[in-house]
Amino acid sequence: MQVNVHESDREALRFLWWQEGDMSREPSEFQMTSHPFGATSSPFCANFALNETAQIFSDGYDGNVADAVKNNFYVDDCVIS
Repeated sequence: MQVNVHESDREALRFLWWQEGDMSREPSEFQMTSHPFGATSSPFCANFALNETAQIFSDGYDGNVADAVKNNFYVDDCVIS
């Protein structure tokens, strides 16, 4: 799953890249267009995207599926026992 980053928020997810790993050269600056795994907000973004997806597509599946996604996931792990 990828969570796109709104264009107005991409500047907060900038990073520098040195061509061929040569740090004596001037770096290029890039911005993330999808949310990076491992950011502080990643668990929230993953849960939000998962819940939104379950809500949007809930009509196409058994109601238990959407309920399981909404109520039994922690980040990307289903914890039904």
